Formats: sequence, structure tokens, C-alpha cells
Amino acid sequence: MKKIYQIALLGLVMIGLVTGCGQAPTIQNIDNANYFEKSVAKTDVAKAIKRGAASKGWRTKIVKDGLIEANILVRNKYFVAVNIPYNAKGYKIVYKSSRNLKYDPATKTIHGSYNKWTKLLADRINYELENIGMSSSMGSASAMQVAPVATKTTTKKQPKGKAIDLNGKTIYIKSMVPFAPNSRVKANIKQECTIPTALANDIAKYAAAQGINIEIKDNIKPNELELKVQIDRAVSAGNAAIGHNKFVVISGVIMKGNTRYYSFDAARLSGGGYFGVYRSSCSVLGGIARRLGKDVASWLTNPYDRAELGDVQLIR
Repeated sequence: MKKIYQIALLGLVMIGLVTGCGQAPTIQNIDNANYFEKSVAKTDVAKAIKRGAASKGWRTKIVKDGLIEANILVRNKYFVAVNIPYNAKGYKIVYKSSRNLKYDPATKTIHGSYNKWTKLLADRINYELENIGMSSSMGSASAMQVAPVATKTTTKKQPKGKAIDLNGKTIYIKSMVPFAPNSRVKANIKQECTIPTALANDIAKYAAAQGINIEIKDNIKPNELELKVQIDRAVSAGNAAIGHNKFVVISGVIMKGNTRYYSFDAARLSGGGYFGVYRSSCSVLGGIARRLGKDVASWLTNPYDRAELGDVQLIR
């Protein structure tokens, strides 16, 4: 048994050496210049960038109106600086300089950590944009034309969407599912849990597993099909000691520009499951996001208008 273990360990080491010798990834600049369909306050965009950067350990300075520089020093060794040009509709993250990350100016390649760090930075900036009350290109709820699920009330019927054949077509979803304008979600859920990114990733993951051509992309063009999703409610009652009682309500619509196709309302409840006593509130909400991701992915295999998915009927 010891010999088998040694052989297996040697195999893992060899795999690590082989994969470690692969070519360094190309720098991925982030283009969210059209994050919003309509212009918002430019100063709010700047504030969101600075707050998002600070929360991930990046230091920022205003170079000039419309340009912020951000930098980070990791473990007192690895340094990265980026330029973040911004306007009233969005921002970009562009490589500026680095140290100890094997940057090659000829091939524009760099250590893989760079792309991971800037992706996390962009995710947090997007979160701050949503958190200060500016919804992404979904605009207002009325513009989206998807009514949120209500509790003990009857929602207004959504206008009927047009039919479309999605076979062979690519559908895009943004990397962060925003909270609906005036959504009833407590600040601690928004600040401590990662439902917006988890939900987007889970929808894309489970849809792709079922053969749906879906990609995560923040700068979606008007002529591209987009699955617009928003979080209407998220309630986190109870805890591990007394039992969890949580639910999340979302709604979504497939659109291309201003043309609306199929829509859905979805909800899921959870008491934490069999091991709920060991799970945090954010962990339970993350589990709900996964279930909602599976619900939406299944709907995408055969979408229809005004669908009601998951536990919607239990929440009404």
C-alpha cells in the first residue's frame, strides 16, 4: 500500500510539473464601458470603483477626471498597477505595470494570478455599482417588464413576449445578477453573501451542462441575446442554532435590444438541509442560488413565456 501511495504521489508531482510549464496566459483587459444602457452620474461610477477596489485591498488615486489608477501589493512581493478609465456608462480595467509576475511585453503574457485579481476587482466594482442603487443595463423594473413575485398579493401579468427559436444561438448573461430596484433585501445579505455572482455562475454552469450556448459577458451588445435576471427578494430568517428559514426570489427575461421574448419568475426555499446545523446563512443562500441556477437552466432547454419555476407558488 505504501508503494502504491508513493507512485500516486509521484504521478501528481509530475502532473504539476507538466502543467506548470505551460505557456503563461495573455493579459485580459476588462471592458465594461457600456455597463449601463443609460448614462448615470459619473461621480457615482467613480465612487463605486474606489469602494470596490478598497474592499479587495487595492489602493486608488484619481489621475484626472475620468481616470483612476489602482494598485495592489500581494505578500509584499507581487505588485500590479492598472488604469481604470470611466464615464457615465461604465469603466474599463487596463494593465499598466507589474513586478514579479513574469510580464512579457512582446507577447502580452503574465502570471495567471493577474487575470484572477483583476476579475475579482471587476466583480466587486460591479457589486458596488448595484449596491448604490444603480441597476445594470436592465434599467428599471418597468423597462424590463418582469413583475417581481409578491407575498400574499397578486402580481400584475407581464406583457406577452415574442416567440424565438434558440437552437444554435448564444445567450449571454452578465457576471453579476443585480438586486432589483427597491428590492427588499437587507444590507447584511448584500454585503456578506455572494448571491449575485453565484447565481450568474450557476445559471451558466448548469445551462452549459445541458447543451445551452450561454456565456458570461458584461459588455453585451444590443444585437446579442441576453438573459436578464434580477434578484427581487432574499430573506435570511433563522440560523444554524434555531434552524434556517430562508428563500430567494428572482425573475428574468430573454431579450435582444428592446425586443422581449420569454420570461420567468422563480423562487426557492430552504431550511438548511440535513446538515443545516453546521451551515452559515450565506452557505444556505448559496445552496438556494445553485437550485435556482438549475431551475433556470432547465427552463432554457425549452423556454416558454411567463414561466413559474421552483417554489413560486409556495411564496405567493
